[in-house]
Parts: sequence; C-alpha cells; structure tokens
Amino acid sequence: MAEIREETARAGEGERLKMLHEEAAHPRSNSGMDPGDPRRKAIEAEEMRDRTAVEAGEEDYEADMAAKFRHRWEERWSGYFGSFEDTTLIPPMRFTDEPPGPRDFACSYMHTLNVFSVKLAGLHRDLAWPLHVFSIVAARDTLDHNRNIILHRTRDNRQIIHQEDPYLELTGPIRGIVVIDPVKFEVVLKVKGSTESEDKDLSFLVVRYFSNGGESRSLVINKIRTNKLSTLELTFGHIVRSVEAAISVRVIGGSWPDGFRGVFTATTGSINHMKFSLLSSRNCKFPVKSDGMILLSRCVVCVELDGELMVSIMAQHEDEEKVVDQSDDNVFTPKKAGRSHNILKIGSCKMEVTVACSVFSDRILVRDEWVGARHL
Repeated sequence: MAEIREETARAGEGERLKMLHEEAAHPRSNSGMDPGDPRRKAIEAEEMRDRTAVEAGEEDYEADMAAKFRHRWEERWSGYFGSFEDTTLIPPMRFTDEPPGPRDFACSYMHTLNVFSVKLAGLHRDLAWPLHVFSIVAARDTLDHNRNIILHRTRDNRQIIHQEDPYLELTGPIRGIVVIDPVKFEVVLKVKGSTESEDKDLSFLVVRYFSNGGESRSLVINKIRTNKLSTLELTFGHIVRSVEAAISVRVIGGSWPDGFRGVFTATTGSINHMKFSLLSSRNCKFPVKSDGMILLSRCVVCVELDGELMVSIMAQHEDEEKVVDQSDDNVFTPKKAGRSHNILKIGSCKMEVTVACSVFSDRILVRDEWVGARHL
C-alpha cells in the first residue's frame, strides 16, 4: 500500500506543478469569479487573514477558524440538519434501481470530488514518529450539510502512523461529494497519550474548496495547512459532469493465492495517474463475508458520465524481496443508472466486480423530508 500511496503522491505533485506552470502562463482571477462577486471578496478576506496570522505568528489560527466554523454551523444549520456531529443520511446508489420521481426534476450528473489521500506532511515542536492517531475527517456539501465521513477512528482504534508511510487510512466517503460552493473538509486529528488528559490536538482545521465555476476537465487539487503541531496535505480530484459509482467485489470461485496480500484500486480515465484506494490488506487474509463479498474499505467513487472507470486488483507477495506480483483490471462505462458486471482473476481466484451507477439530485434532506435547496 505504501508503494501505491507514494506513486499517487508523486503523480499528484506532478499535477500540482503542472497547474502552477499553467497558472503562471495564463493567470486568472481568484476562483474564476467576477471581482464584485461577494464570494470572491470573502475568499480574498480569508486569504488576507491567513497571511496576517502567519506574519503575526498566531499558531492557533487554524484551530480558531475551525471553532468559529462550528459555531456558525450550529447557528445556521442545526435547526434544519440536527447536531454538528450528525452523519449524512443521504445514501449512495439513490437512483441506481429506481428512476427519479417527479419531484426530482433537477436530477442529473454533477461536479464532484474524489479524495485520494490525507497525509501528515510534517510534525512540529516535540512530536516524534511514530504517532498513535485517532481522528475524524469529513466532507460537508450543500446536499445536507452533515458529515460525509472520509475517516473516523476512535481512541481505542487508533492508527499508528510512521514517517515512511505518513498517510491516513481512509474509509469513505459514504456517498458522492457534490461541488456546490463551497465544500468544507473538517479535520480533527488527535495523538493518543498515556492517559486522555495527555492526548494532543494534532490537527484541528477546516479546509474550504471553491471551484472556479467553469471547469471543463477534471483536475487534481492539493491543499496544505499548517497549525502548531503538524502540517496536513489533502489531495483530491475535481471530477466534472460526473455520476456516482458504488463498487462491490465478490469471490465466485477458486481461492486467493497463498503468501499474497490484496490491493484493490479504482481510477478514472481523465485522471488515470491517481489511484483511488478501495482496499489494501496488510496481510494475506483480506476480509470476506460468508457469501463471498469482500469488505472494501472504500467503495464510492465519482466518474465522468462520458468517461471510464477502471477497477484493478493486484496480489503482492508478502516477501518484498520477491517481485512476483499478479494483477488484473477491467474498464467500466459509466451510465446514469443501473449496474455493470465484469470478472477479474488472480491465479485461481475468480471475482465478480459490480459497479452500481446513480445520478444526483439537488433536493436535500431536511427533517426527514426532501426539499429543494432553493427553499432554504
């Protein structure tokens, strides 16, 4: 898994540098907005506060902004969407099997985000590797403003993060993340101490993403934030004109080869150098239910309606000195609704991959009732 993360990270860095060169050659206005747009003014004001805080040495700036974000959220949205900690109630595959109803007139493809990685890019002060981290990473979009969980680990189920592999093991999102400005990423990372009183706030921040508004192609975005204890790097893809794809894998014959661990990934045709991790078993036994279904860590990916989705499976030998990897992949054509099936094989192990597609709706869930966003 470390190799795949590093490969993806290198690809993301290359994409980021390419974007910087393009921006230098063809400068454009902030977020592609008109200079008089209130959102642009808000972004510029936020950037100025960032610069002022850095110059003044205000190390808790990001945490202060995260606390203010929660306060504003509770004032604005708690009456509609419940508690700040509530998880989104909108499921994936909403229109896979049943067509949109007459009230879902705006149902269509939308711009979305795929989260590729969350990396601890640096430690500050007296922290040292490895770290025992428990955490919440969630996205919030305007479909219901609740947490769309990217990762949730309790104190008793922390992840041990090493400097050689400083990536968080992601488990989401629950459903597609829709880009209707802005999308907010909420990050709460803590380091476990000997007692709860000795726990430390590793990263407490909110990362906002405003689209340019006129993206014609999918692209990779890197967001880097620094607070008093760490530097965090969030890498995600902006996927244009996309639908939601829920992936499942079931063993239908044979057995997984002895001495190999499984790595399952997905890529979209437009950003084929960035791998979306579905599962990476740390040993030679990955989780399989009694009916043969493999318990993927992540299963919801967004893909352009006119693009393609590749699902790949790799078997890596547990002895790293032996380069005896096996792999197989299949390409799926996205559609507005329905399921597609393909077969993948590793040795004698035969697996059926199912991709269930669904479009989106701009109707949002408020107090257990679907309403149009324009009514809020």
